Amino acid sequence: MARGTVAPIARAIVQALRANTALKTALNGGIHEGVAPLGSEYPWLTYGLHYGPQERAWGSTVLTPGWDIFVFGRDQVEARNLDQLVMEALDDAALTVDGQSTLFCRRILDMSSADVDEEGLKVYQVGGVFETWTNQDL
Repeated sequence: MARGTVAPIARAIVQALRANTALKTALNGGIHEGVAPLGSEYPWLTYGLHYGPQERAWGSTVLTPGWDIFVFGRDQVEARNLDQLVMEALDDAALTVDGQSTLFCRRILDMSSADVDEEGLKVYQVGGVFETWTNQDL
């Protein structure tokens, strides 16, 4: 079997986020890889690969990518509450990853910031880095 990539892990993360009905319903602007499209309604969520090492060991490949996952919103409390829903959806989640077995998914770093958008209004970014470990037999 060929070595895997992080693509099935990304799909599993998005599936887990969308499976949290409260989170999915509250994200008026949706879930986006990288950046949200211009004009997206707040709040929204973005995810993206932060790093993606792979280690071969004894007939398998262990993938240990880290994912930046952030909620963006106009209201700080709402953004933090939505980030809590992200934690509930992903921290120690049993992700279903095609062709790989999930060892764990954990938040390893919290991050937040506030900025001003092109309209001059405050935007809160709340989230962090989730690390996933998966194993694929070679």
